[in-house]
Amino acid sequence: MKLMSLAEIKDQIAGMSVEDRLEVAALISHLNQADDPGYQAELDRRLDAMAAGHKTGLADLHRLHEKLTASGQ
Repeated sequence: MKLMSLAEIKDQIAGMSVEDRLEVAALISHLNQADDPGYQAELDRRLDAMAAGHKTGLADLHRLHEKLTASGQ
């Protein structure tokens, strides 16, 4: 497997859609925090809450999106 140079990676990212760049940014953010015990504890807490039934439905997400959009966020 040939590894890409940093310049090649930057070129690839520059050619991506906004949605794909946001996904790459989220991945990089996750990788930068993956070894942080506090980050891992927060992920565990959130997964436990979801397993206990504390989930957000699609309608709730739409309402949150509308609220944030209306406030300019």
